[in-house]
Amino acid sequence: MKDLTKRLITAIVGVIILIGVLLLGIKAVKVAVFIVTLEIIRELYNAFYKLEIRISLPILYLSSLITFLFSYFNYNIIFPLIITFLINGFFSIILIKYSTRDMVYTIFSYFYGVFFINLLAYVNEISFLISAFIIAFSTDTFAYIIGSKFGKHKLIERISPHKSVEGAIGGSIFSVIVTGFYFYFVKTHYINFDIDISVLIIILLASISGQFGDLFASKIKRETGIKDFSQILPGHGGFLDRFDSLIFVCPFVYFLYYFIS
Repeated sequence: MKDLTKRLITAIVGVIILIGVLLLGIKAVKVAVFIVTLEIIRELYNAFYKLEIRISLPILYLSSLITFLFSYFNYNIIFPLIITFLINGFFSIILIKYSTRDMVYTIFSYFYGVFFINLLAYVNEISFLISAFIIAFSTDTFAYIIGSKFGKHKLIERISPHKSVEGAIGGSIFSVIVTGFYFYFVKTHYINFDIDISVLIIILLASISGQFGDLFASKIKRETGIKDFSQILPGHGGFLDRFDSLIFVCPFVYFLYYFIS
């Protein structure tokens, strides 16, 4: 009961903070994304350290700052990606203890912990930003509810023994329904765009991708032997524990935003 109370309080505080950031506007979202990436990098560093892999925190923090500045001033996101790769290559040559293995994992950590979630910072419309959270959280919620009630077939037991095929399918179906109604509401009251079958397909793919994001994070935790990425969010673990699905949803919402607009 104590853990449930912690989870509930943390969730309520998190929702309040999220609403506050969204109300402050796009610039505030960009700053919030930057702060989140800094913690995700730290969590990945601690996880990979268990495998004696030392990703470069200075490079990743610098790359995260560069990516933030490019997003804040609306420059092309490809530029920080190129800069990060070049910085990694440079330091892999001049630093004796910065092995090729460490460099590869550092580049992966940039993609996973910085680049993907920063795609949200390039979505300059609050309605679409909100849709990313709706897709991720509605998928997780309905997958849990339906899986608990009707789950009989394991999804990928070696990675996540409690997830079921029924829960995964139900989570994605209801996510499309919930997000579809949300976009219909937005279309009616705020933005004029067409909701056709292609939009619903992108939402479905985003929901499925989000579930793979959850499994992907679980695989990292299993291989590194950790239960949670950190304890920064009481009852929830780390930022990666909470945003693992969202990270894999972000590219689809980014694509959806530019596809519609």
